[in-house]
Amino acid sequence: MAFTEPRIRTLLAQAARNAEYGKNAAAESTYRQILSEAPDTAEAWLGLAGVVGGATEKRAAFERALELAPDLPAAIAGLARLDGRPVPPEVEAALAAAEAEKNPPEPEPEIRTDMVEESTAPHVGEASEVLFCYRHPDRMTALRCYSCGRPICGSCAVKTPVGYICPQCRREAEDAFFNSRPLDYLVAALVSLTISLLAGYLIVHYLRGGFLFFFLIFFFGGAIGGAIGRITKRAIGGRRGRYLPGLVVAMMILGVAIPAWPIILAVLMGNLGGLLSLIGPAIYLFVAGGAAYWQMR
Repeated sequence: MAFTEPRIRTLLAQAARNAEYGKNAAAESTYRQILSEAPDTAEAWLGLAGVVGGATEKRAAFERALELAPDLPAAIAGLARLDGRPVPPEVEAALAAAEAEKNPPEPEPEIRTDMVEESTAPHVGEASEVLFCYRHPDRMTALRCYSCGRPICGSCAVKTPVGYICPQCRREAEDAFFNSRPLDYLVAALVSLTISLLAGYLIVHYLRGGFLFFFLIFFFGGAIGGAIGRITKRAIGGRRGRYLPGLVVAMMILGVAIPAWPIILAVLMGNLGGLLSLIGPAIYLFVAGGAAYWQMR
């Protein structure tokens, strides 16, 4: 069972960790999300069988896992236990070997005879464990990530309602909410750029003036940006991506820069009078870009 897609590996690790901590509902939700994206993932079917409650669902999940990986020991043992049959000895041996590989026994501590006399002497106090941040090995710390248990320094620790979490675990947790596909980025870029070009052309070439112009920009900029965000999100089926908000804002900047390019070029050539014509588009981008960004989150 080799998985080449980083997102699937991340979700599998997160689901397994939730199941280990007894959070079966969260684990089941993550396993089902994996299977909606990669239905031929045998490990996800096996994990789902371990967290669902009904015997019928367990059996169906075990059987599907065995269809994809016929020699999967955990699935064979799970079906045997559901049927009340003894687990085959070779399967028990395979499971025991896998468990031993996962949790190797700790080596026996070496006893030094030259230190026996010193070790039996009474100690005034025991030294506390010294921890170092796993991302910054030169920094001592007393904090641990509540999810993976690794030590983290104050710079790396992210406070949550249930404790501190490290950046890697936080990113893994966020990845469960990002379900966009590569094609969504292309669709989002095309849709947001098309609308932004139309809005940018109107603002640069038609909406010029004094106080009324700036009032219209402030009043309608947020509405235009929100509309761009909503239309773009609907075009990609409401899916979320880590970099989609920034992409849409970049397309909005491009949508204003293209119609305003003659003015920008004149300013670069030394005609500073054109700077006044760029104030309105800049205000528009600030207001509308923020609205579109939050719509896409």
